[in-house]
Amino acid sequence: MEPSQIQLVFNVVMITGVTSLGGYCYLLKKENSKLAAHRQAPQARPSLVSEIPAVDIRALASARRETWVQSASPSIPRPE
Repeated sequence: MEPSQIQLVFNVVMITGVTSLGGYCYLLKKENSKLAAHRQAPQARPSLVSEIPAVDIRALASARRETWVQSASPSIPRPE
């Protein structure tokens, strides 16, 4: 094949590809806007914060630390 024929094939493929890609992007954007228009706002629900009991994270961390220190410390008593 001569370079001019290769250039012609390349141009046809590129023009067709770019046109198809543009068409798909347009259709996807159109479908997306249609779905966004039909989307309903979520119904009001009671606050989840009121359903969860308040936990003091400092007390939880302190208890976990104490448990970890006790399990990590050697079981041999220290001489006095």
